Amino acid sequence: MLKRLFQKPAKLSQRQNKGDGGDEALLDSSSSSSDPLEKPACDCHARGARIAIRATLLCTTVYLGIGIWFGYIMRGTQFVADADDFCLNHISHYCVAPLVNEVKPNWRTIQYNGSFFHESIYRQPPSPEVDEAWSALGIDYRSVVVPESEAAKTGLRPDQVKVSQLYGGGYPANVEGLHHLHCLNLLRKALKWNYNYYREQKQGAFVNSEYVVRYHVTHCMDIIRQQLMCTTDIGMLGQVWYHPEGEPEPIPFVDFNTKHRCRDYEAIRQWAESHQLPPESEVDMSRFYEKPKPGDTVYSEIP
Repeated sequence: MLKRLFQKPAKLSQRQNKGDGGDEALLDSSSSSSDPLEKPACDCHARGARIAIRATLLCTTVYLGIGIWFGYIMRGTQFVADADDFCLNHISHYCVAPLVNEVKPNWRTIQYNGSFFHESIYRQPPSPEVDEAWSALGIDYRSVVVPESEAAKTGLRPDQVKVSQLYGGGYPANVEGLHHLHCLNLLRKALKWNYNYYREQKQGAFVNSEYVVRYHVTHCMDIIRQQLMCTTDIGMLGQVWYHPEGEPEPIPFVDFNTKHRCRDYEAIRQWAESHQLPPESEVDMSRFYEKPKPGDTVYSEIP
């Protein structure tokens, strides 16, 4: 065993027996024997570089795919800079109507006056003061004019009535919210407690026959019904305790004095007031509107 331990390798013995060239041979042998050791090291570096390149390509592909996917799902998303404007545009069917572009909503919290017995001016018996309060809401304003460039975006069709270019062109139109209030006012006037008062005045809707007044009132009633169903308020009416006189215990009663997030109605009213068409007395009505063109829709009865 010791003999085997101290026994020199055959090749090494042969190199040492070569005399003067033995040391050089040994160095050559050592140098040549190190080549196989260096080559695997080079292979490791190359393999590491290939792995790094592949990892970089894989990560780039993954990130690129995520970016494309994110862009796809976000293609219809709006980034909200002004939440109030976003809400108004989102719920308006024709979101670029003149009022949306020109009048800020100025949302504010308002508490309704839901009192049962304490009447506001709008609920009181008919009188000139009550009529003036309703009129001040803008319910009797003349039509506004929508520029032709904004007509389609506002929901107006090319074959609808146009103002003559002699008077500036555009489309005559009415703010729907003001029309809803006009309708509510007509329902007020048509209440059995108020009807005779306004019938005797023979003004506004009451210049017509009772037959026409009836259709006008029911038209307004159904417009308001549709509006209330379209914009259904999902707020909740809580209850409060009410102690009737002479009763031993208080009883529940609905609390109608709720808070709501409301648009700035006064800003809308002012816009409608300032954009009214001129009074009929100031224009030549025979030339104020463009005549229907061939192909324009002309109804055979009131729609």
